[in-house]
Amino acid sequence: MTAVTAVVPTHNGGDRLLRTIDALERQTIRLTQIIVVDDASDDGSVERLMQRSPRVCLVRLDANVGLSAARNAGLRQAQTDLVLTVDHDIYLAPDCVQRLAQAREDRKAIAACPRIVLEPGGNIVQADGAEPHFVGTLALRHGYQSASELPSTESEWVAAVPGGCLLLQRIPVLEAGGFEELIFFYFEDLELSLRLRSLGYRFIVVPSALAHHDRGPGVAGLTFRGEGSYPARRLQLTHRHRLFALLVHYRARTLLLLAPALLAYELAGLGMAVGKGHGGEWVRAWRWQFHMRSAILDRRRRMQRQRSCPDRAILAGGPLPLAPGVARSEFARRAVQVFSSALNLYWRLVRRLIG
Repeated sequence: MTAVTAVVPTHNGGDRLLRTIDALERQTIRLTQIIVVDDASDDGSVERLMQRSPRVCLVRLDANVGLSAARNAGLRQAQTDLVLTVDHDIYLAPDCVQRLAQAREDRKAIAACPRIVLEPGGNIVQADGAEPHFVGTLALRHGYQSASELPSTESEWVAAVPGGCLLLQRIPVLEAGGFEELIFFYFEDLELSLRLRSLGYRFIVVPSALAHHDRGPGVAGLTFRGEGSYPARRLQLTHRHRLFALLVHYRARTLLLLAPALLAYELAGLGMAVGKGHGGEWVRAWRWQFHMRSAILDRRRRMQRQRSCPDRAILAGGPLPLAPGVARSEFARRAVQVFSSALNLYWRLVRRLIG
């Protein structure tokens, strides 16, 4: 029987954490261990969990260090080769882990992700894997499409994996550096995907393995559900981690050839930030790059020495990935479409020339 450990990072997970653990305990293959990494919660959810599920192994962190560091703490604690990392608001179908493990073994991939659907409802796909868009963001494959209208396949190769639920090989992931702990929240999955793909590893999605993502309130001050004001902190983190990922991983030739498109995207991002009253967050994202320049350069040198896969085999074009609700007016949506078409025309012109 395949040995799998589950790692659940949590910060104030509430009832969602309890539901996530319930789903893990009902899997058709018995998990070797369930490790909950408590990222300095103060809502009492972890204490409630331990009273109800004493079999769970608890790792407590002294401070709220972020999702990447919490996942790494769980990976280091685990003893099995295969580790399932699952966020505290994702609920797995009973056969999800079994399907992921079997497909990963068949394909010999370093990581496998399930089809993530939005809960409640269960028919709207949030992601069937992902692709690293050349502007430096993560494009969700089949994002917000109806599951009933998508073809049914057992597994497929994908260029990137969303971080919310992943079955991965623990040792090679840790040897490659694990999740990047400079990334507190947002795009840690983009950075990991770029790093592992650059090193020659591959990923699969298993659409028959279902994971239900709770579209409740999410993380206060960070989550955006398409309504209300766009969180300032989210804008800063997504922007700074996007810049970090492309500065570390894109080859110099790629950065040079894509410079016109990246500059245009950057100016558009500044315009959006100012329009939402968050221009200061855009500035702080750039200031962070300057303060972290030594760490960025160190990581860049190491990655460029080790990598074996060219950028043109990793990056993708397509519509600009935007969270639903960011472009609300008809004028804004049309402007995004025109801008996206122009950027993709440029991408098609230079793709074969990048490193």
